[in-house]
Amino acid sequence: MHPESTAPPRPRVSRWVTVAAIAGLVIGAGFLGHGAIQRFVTMGMHAKTAEGPALLEEIQRAQLVHFERHGVYVGIGATPERAPGTSPTPFFSEHMDGWRRLGWQPESPVRCQYEVTVPRPDTFEAVARCDADGDGNLTVFTSGPNRAPQRASPIDSH
Repeated sequence: MHPESTAPPRPRVSRWVTVAAIAGLVIGAGFLGHGAIQRFVTMGMHAKTAEGPALLEEIQRAQLVHFERHGVYVGIGATPERAPGTSPTPFFSEHMDGWRRLGWQPESPVRCQYEVTVPRPDTFEAVARCDADGDGNLTVFTSGPNRAPQRASPIDSH
């Protein structure tokens, strides 16, 4: 014989409670997945636009060396002619003589457009324009002789 249990019987969980619990888990997983995808896309945009500040640092160093040797900064037109979109573009334009004069050129195709202006003989502004997602909205970075590369626009993006 089996002794009778003194524990009260467990209530049965209704089918609706089970369905609601599963639906809640699926919805929660969806929110987490969506957030992960957004972070992944944002991380990709950061990686693609990171070229801009890195190459601006190189341009800044090349300008400072050129100024030290020759007493002038080099103004150079936008290269490539348009800001690349989602794919790297060869670094080429009608302004290649200026880049050679500066003694700088990237080692591989670029994801941003680069330009240097010389508003006064004692300063320059280097600009990188990037369109990593190809939507036509540029992320712009600038630097100068005494200013490390920084994002100029858009401020609240990526």
